[in-house]
Parts: sequence; C-alpha cells; structure tokens
Amino acid sequence: MDYRAPGLEYVMTMHLTLVPGSLAKIDNLPAGGSRWSISLAGGTFEGPELNGRVLPGGIENPHFRPDNVLVINARRLLETNDGERIYMQNRGFRRAYRDPAKMSAWLTKSEPVSAADMYLRVVSTFETSSGKYDWLTRHIVIGMLIDSDNPSGSVSGNTLHGPTLRYFKVL
Repeated sequence: MDYRAPGLEYVMTMHLTLVPGSLAKIDNLPAGGSRWSISLAGGTFEGPELNGRVLPGGIENPHFRPDNVLVINARRLLETNDGERIYMQNRGFRRAYRDPAKMSAWLTKSEPVSAADMYLRVVSTFETSSGKYDWLTRHIVIGMLIDSDNPSGSVSGNTLHGPTLRYFKVL
C-alpha cells in the first residue's frame, strides 16, 4: 500500500476587502448558533498562473455554531488580468486554536488576529468556461489563512480589509 501524503502546489494568494457595516445576522437558529451575511467589496489575487481581481458583490454566509466554530460558505467571482471570469466557492472552518477569546474578539470587535491564533481552512471549487483556466475545475484546491500587511479589521477608504488566504492545489 502507498501511504505517502499528497503533495501541494501553490496556486495563489487572495486579499479580500469587505463592505463596512454589511454584516447581517439571524440569531437563535433552531439548530443553534447564528447565520451571517457579509458582502465583499472585492479584492485581488496573484499566483504563478492566475492573477486578477475579486469582483465586488461576492458574499459570505457562514454559520457560527454554539461551539465557537465558524462554518464558512463563501461565493465570489474572479476576473483574471486577461479578462476571464471564474466563479469560486469556499467551504470550510474557522476557529481559535487555543483561546476562544481570540475568536470572540475577532467576531465582536473586528480585532486583528494572527494566523497563529486562528485555524481557517477551506476547500474551493471553481467554474469557468475558459480552456486556459479550466484546470481549476479538475483539482482539489485548499486554502488557509495567512498573516498580511493589512490586518483584518483595518479600514481604508470605503472598504474593510478582510482575510488574506493562500491557496494550494492538491497533487
């Protein structure tokens, strides 16, 4: 039997910006927790074969469970520098590694957090009609939170800096 772990190949880094004040919630769900809605103002992405911008209008609809885990459900539209459009969906989990107070501070006060404080992993799926980028539709791609120069929660202009994620293709 082959017990080797699969390899990873770097795909891109994505910097997201959020629409300030766009958080809307439904609290006290019958199954527990709350459902959120957060609008994306846009963002950028760069990688060896994939560069461009995240178009405004994407949305994140996570479920914040009673066990302090944020179940991620995010959808966004990417536009490459050569004009191709790619639909992206992320599903995954965000939680504090050790200190639940870190999650609470991030949630309630938009305090910046370090990737060392937060576990954030997503599995991404893609749709595109372009032959140049359709390799994305045939691979498992995973993403993780990384530290950035613009901490989550900082505001510039009409946008709020959101998370920075790094994505890898599973080989």
